[in-house]
Amino acid sequence: MKPPTPLLMPGSKFPLWLAVGHFILRAPVRLERMDLPSFLSRVAAQPRGDADFLRVARIYRRWLRLPGLRSRNTCYFRSLLQFRFMNPQNRDLCLHFGVDETTTSDTRQHGHAWVSLDGVAWNAPGTMAEGRLREIYRFSTLTGGSSTSGAIFAAAMLRDGDLLPVTAPPSSAS
Repeated sequence: MKPPTPLLMPGSKFPLWLAVGHFILRAPVRLERMDLPSFLSRVAAQPRGDADFLRVARIYRRWLRLPGLRSRNTCYFRSLLQFRFMNPQNRDLCLHFGVDETTTSDTRQHGHAWVSLDGVAWNAPGTMAEGRLREIYRFSTLTGGSSTSGAIFAAAMLRDGDLLPVTAPPSSAS
């Protein structure tokens, strides 16, 4: 007699799909309870599967299309998901936060987040290529965070969305 087929086949994407969904639901609450460097340290220490950038992106896109989760579909949250689930394979995976230089027609700063692997940006905003983007905070899986003041501002970016008042930019931290 043939044994029954297991519910989850080896190599199934279902456990990763569930883990991404759980993280999407729980991350904002956890971030409210602790500062960003502590939160990212815990995230960086969590075990990772064999997920690459494209696989993680395919999964979180499906989650973030759901009606109750659409408000979390920002570059900050997508980059945080990449940072959490992408497997760097003992290489330097960094989560970056930055702000665009203001223009005369725009009275607000626009923030961005992206991930890089060994210094190569994977989802960088267009203003980075234009040279108008200033990094304010970076967290590396190998070396940790870059500055405390930048972390406070980056945490506000994660919580409050894309548009930030011009009056409160932190000093440059690299």
